[in-house]
Amino acid sequence: MTAADATTIHSASTSADNSHERYAALDLGSNSFHLLLAEFRDLRMVRLHTDRAMVRLAEGLDNERNLAPEVAERALEALRRFAPVIQDLPLDNVRVVGTNTLRAASTRADGFLEAAEGILGAPIEIISGIEEARLIYSGVMAAAEGPPQLRCVVDIGGGSTELVRGVETPKQLQSVSMGCVAFNRRFFDSGKIDAGKRNNFIRARRAAQAELQELQHIADDALVMGASGTVKSVARVLNDGELLPILREDLDKLADKVAKCKTVDSIDLPHLDPQRRPVFAAGLAILHGIFRELNIEQMHISPYAIREGIVHDLAGRAAGGDRRADTVANLMERGEIDPAQANRVANTALQFFGQLKPHSQVAQRRLLRWAADLHQIGLSLSHSSFRKLGAYMIEHADMAGFSKNEQENLAYLVRNQRGDIKAVQEHYGFHPDSDLLLCLRLACIVHRDHVDRDIDGLNLSAHGPGYLLQVPEAWLYQFPAIEDLLELEVQCWEDKGIKLKLKQI
Repeated sequence: MTAADATTIHSASTSADNSHERYAALDLGSNSFHLLLAEFRDLRMVRLHTDRAMVRLAEGLDNERNLAPEVAERALEALRRFAPVIQDLPLDNVRVVGTNTLRAASTRADGFLEAAEGILGAPIEIISGIEEARLIYSGVMAAAEGPPQLRCVVDIGGGSTELVRGVETPKQLQSVSMGCVAFNRRFFDSGKIDAGKRNNFIRARRAAQAELQELQHIADDALVMGASGTVKSVARVLNDGELLPILREDLDKLADKVAKCKTVDSIDLPHLDPQRRPVFAAGLAILHGIFRELNIEQMHISPYAIREGIVHDLAGRAAGGDRRADTVANLMERGEIDPAQANRVANTALQFFGQLKPHSQVAQRRLLRWAADLHQIGLSLSHSSFRKLGAYMIEHADMAGFSKNEQENLAYLVRNQRGDIKAVQEHYGFHPDSDLLLCLRLACIVHRDHVDRDIDGLNLSAHGPGYLLQVPEAWLYQFPAIEDLLELEVQCWEDKGIKLKLKQI
């Protein structure tokens, strides 16, 4: 491992006080993978260890969105190096996120993702561009100094560029499909920059500006801050190796100089990391396009980015400040969901689940709770199709704090809360949980009429490969409509090939 590949930030990585909770963030980016191990002391984050590997994952994605085997192996080799750092941490203290390239690869990357999880011992969460932007802003703000002020944060990655406008919290989040690796393949695949009649650098810059035409005011009156590799590499080239602000005048001169180079390989600049050279022209073209289109005169450099944002998010969850819970609460309010009914269904579903799985994982109970909270979100749009619409909203919404996998699992529960259970295709990160679904469906039956109802006499348990629901005869006699619905429920599960036995006691 070279100094360029890894940096130990603090000797506490081996000698820290064990009373401090440690967190690990791993960003599987389109250009490079970054690992951060950190802890908090007196409410301040201390970076214990960082590591990076220039994988260029986006280079391995073909037109059919398949990941080239040699690139996948290069990525897995980097993860084998990272694994010992995180393997002894509790799973709740580790978050591994995949960004633009893994978003694009979708289910075609299942084999790679399964192999990666096997190496790391932690699941990989594919996050949306908006969630990526939120985490970047959180990281940058963790290092921000001075009084609160309007900021615009820019992060140029390998496959996408995130732009965020906000003060202490983000007000506008954007993710644009342009990154240094993607633009390198699009404009510099031949290795040529100045090709005589056609200058590829200028073409790339114009394309970047075109992508930003609807965001021209995102940096107005704001302190502009840049984060991550491309921005830092340009800052070092312009400022004698230091992470000082990038000035428009200096950037214009550098852009002109690179645009006059014949090839990517001929770029010769001071303080340019050789590993960065292959994608430097593409990243610079994007950055120059951003300065021109957004009318930026100066960009300050943040030492923090998405990894630090992930660590702060993890610490917030541990302290009871889970951003996902806030997102669910906001959706409930915007969707005009009846909180009393959501609470009835949630409590009953969790009671059934406690009977069925007394030693269940926190993550399962949390997912069930959120599904119950949001099970009627589609009612604000349609009564007849509320389940289908609600599931669509959950799966495709920008839900702060949630991974795409979490949203898909949540949408599945909402879609199948009653009626026929739809067949779905499983893939990495999406494995429908019949236990959770049954508990939610039973709770919806019990409270179909929006009435508080005690289920203390009922008991749900595993019964061979299926389920057994024991219900007092007097309870069923008291609620005949529920008895009919439970009989229909038995048939729904039988159609799915799962036996649900209803026994009167």
